[in-house]
Amino acid sequence: MNLKEIFKNSFKKILEKSYSYRVIKKIPSEWVEENVYLTSAESVRTGYFSYNYSPYSREVINRISTNDPAEVIAIMKCSQSGFTSGVIIPGMIYAIDEAPANILFLSGNETLLKDTIRDRFDTVINNNTRLKDLIRPSVVKKKNQKSGDTDAKKEYAGGSLTAITYNPSKLRFYSVKYIFADEFDDAPRNDKKEGSIRALVEARAKSVGSRRKIVYCSSPTVKGKSNIEEVYEKGDKRHWNWECPHCKEYIPILWKVEKGDGNFAGIKWQLDENKELIEDSVHYECQNCEGKIFYRHKYDLNLTGKWIPTCKPKEPNHYSYKFNALCNPPGFSSWSKLVRQWLEANPPGEVVDQEKLKTFLNTELGELWEEKGTEIKIHALMENTRSYNIGVIPDKTIEADGHGKIALITMACDLGGIMNENTEDVRLDYEIVAHSTKGRTYAVTHGSIGTFKRSREKSKKDKLDDENGVRTMWTYRQGVENCVWDKLKEIIETNFQSESGNVYNIDITVIDTGGGGVGEENRFTKLAYNFIDSCNTSLVIGIKGEGEEFRKTNKDSRIIRPSSELRGKLYILQVNQLKDILSQNIQLKRGMDGFQPMGFMNFPMPENGKYTMSSYFSHFEGEHRVPEYKNDVEVGFAWKKKHSGVKNHFFDVAVYNIAAREIYLDILRGSDSKLRNMTLDEFYDFMEN
Repeated sequence: MNLKEIFKNSFKKILEKSYSYRVIKKIPSEWVEENVYLTSAESVRTGYFSYNYSPYSREVINRISTNDPAEVIAIMKCSQSGFTSGVIIPGMIYAIDEAPANILFLSGNETLLKDTIRDRFDTVINNNTRLKDLIRPSVVKKKNQKSGDTDAKKEYAGGSLTAITYNPSKLRFYSVKYIFADEFDDAPRNDKKEGSIRALVEARAKSVGSRRKIVYCSSPTVKGKSNIEEVYEKGDKRHWNWECPHCKEYIPILWKVEKGDGNFAGIKWQLDENKELIEDSVHYECQNCEGKIFYRHKYDLNLTGKWIPTCKPKEPNHYSYKFNALCNPPGFSSWSKLVRQWLEANPPGEVVDQEKLKTFLNTELGELWEEKGTEIKIHALMENTRSYNIGVIPDKTIEADGHGKIALITMACDLGGIMNENTEDVRLDYEIVAHSTKGRTYAVTHGSIGTFKRSREKSKKDKLDDENGVRTMWTYRQGVENCVWDKLKEIIETNFQSESGNVYNIDITVIDTGGGGVGEENRFTKLAYNFIDSCNTSLVIGIKGEGEEFRKTNKDSRIIRPSSELRGKLYILQVNQLKDILSQNIQLKRGMDGFQPMGFMNFPMPENGKYTMSSYFSHFEGEHRVPEYKNDVEVGFAWKKKHSGVKNHFFDVAVYNIAAREIYLDILRGSDSKLRNMTLDEFYDFMEN
């Protein structure tokens, strides 16, 4: 070998070891299958990692290769899809071994960060002696600080891996080539000092220019507020496609696909006469040929599946992927289990559970949640006016509608007014509702007892009467003239005539004891307690809101619970959740055949100023649902008045009438051990029989 050849070979070896240039012998997926070994501690499938199990992650990890043009890779996915195990963890280790440079790993919180490094990254490294030797051992320096191999930092020839949370104050200090941003929707969207978190993240790779490799991976959250949505939208929006075994066309696998004829393809199933899922009926209908694809075909179809872009990227070298749980490897959630989750959120003929539906869309379908129904529109609700009369129990109407019998009659009351040293002027608003044994409601009557009006509601005559002291004021104090409770008691004890001539009484009355007046809330509460405590012949229960500023998303708690106060005659309500239920009921529509979904609300013919737009229905537009955000991440919601001048009394009493039904059922459960676990459906059956 002459001197020229020796120099050429030596220079080539130097280049191969260089941080800025390297000949890649293996593409990432091949390298992973040869070097990543899994034990039973990390996976139910022991042995060398195989992309045959999750073929959809093969293309994605290959984008990390320095030979691939990709600069930004965005994965909007369902949870538990294997992208962390198939892309994030092996991608970082591949970079350390094949093309070392500085790496930044980001995660949502310290616990998740440490768990990922210790239980997944370190475990894979330690399973391979050669890979383990790449990481410099931990060394204790002065001040007891460690370096080399820690949870937060891994040092190796050619660079280091730093693991931190999405902390804006920390992000400014790093310059890297590789960025792996896991659970990106857990990051704040913006920071007051630093601005856009995404811009701050991507600035860490500014020094390497087009050689950067940035991987964003996350389940999405709320449309318009999701971090992963933003980076997904800038890419080419690839969907995972299967080759249909019937028509041989490649089709994106989606939960529901609208076809041109108004029908739908996608996941389909059948229910039996008891509304239970028929297991064998679950299948995927091809949107192209209507051929049936079953769960057992999934493994083979994944092997021949491929990513197909749906648009041109908005930014060059930006690739984005969307993936749902339908295509997860066998052994993950079955299609039957997914259908059951869907049915829990969308029970047939009943109100949609918005929180469960949001969770399903985000975590199983990898879809964004779009806020709907945040404002109530009552024109459609007014169409639910029927031909029965105000003050009459509509038993014949209920029977004619096919909704069974009268299950329960509830009355709900809302307190308002002023009680202070100078003024005493109050009003109680109420509504009486009949609940059918098939779960539909029929309003009976509404009204107000008392004189209180807010200043902006008063006429000139009212104000003049106030000045002259001639307007009669009502009170919540018992034993005096013009006491609200005396009139309320008369209504509670009224015998209501029905359309069939039968007599009905109010089964349960609930009274808001939380105040609502202008002045001292404790005075309202104390006087309401006194009245409730004096009611021994009728079931009268006090209610009070939980007191929370907003309802936390996905918080699992009862919408009503008994309180130890008032000798068991007080219940605490999750008011925001109850308002969600009412909002969903309001949006229900009758079918073309007149069918009413569970929770549908019916109203009598308007008369004498009752059940009109101004006196009643306008109150339902007084509030709207407002999301609550923390660091631009939605953490909950609250129902709030649109402005201080709106009326919402009868919106509130409608909420309390839903609570009254739940309280009555809770009391019934406690009255007999055999009824302890009674569901709402069983309660309706119980009342009908």
